[in-house]
Formats: sequence, structure tokens, C-alpha cells
Amino acid sequence: GGIGGNADLLAEPMRRALAATIPVVPDIVAGQLGEDAVLAGAIATALGTARELVFDRRGLHRAVSGA
Repeated sequence: GGIGGNADLLAEPMRRALAATIPVVPDIVAGQLGEDAVLAGAIATALGTARELVFDRRGLHRAVSGA
């Protein structure tokens, strides 16, 4: 996405900020999704919501019906 496209500008300031806050700084690398990052995130969110709705309703139905 837009932020990942600027990883070269953001990585070092992020490393410094993390080093001031945590004892072990993880590697900071640019994502590989590129411009598809927003689309992939939206799809993942929609799928997660759909799964919750389907399985919550099934569980609710079973609890109410005693099945």
C-alpha cells in the first residue's frame, strides 16, 4: 500500500522509535502485497465478518433449539 511504498523512508525512524521502547527490535521490511494491500485487507475483514455471522448464528440456533 501507500505506506509500504515508502519503506525506505520509514524503516530507520521506526527502528529508532522501537529501539527506544523495546529491548529487541524486530526486522522491519516492506510488505510484498504492494498496491493490493488495501484490497487484501478489505477481503480478509469481510471474510472474517461473514464467518462470525454464519458460525455465531449456527451456534445461537443450536443453543435455542437444544440441538
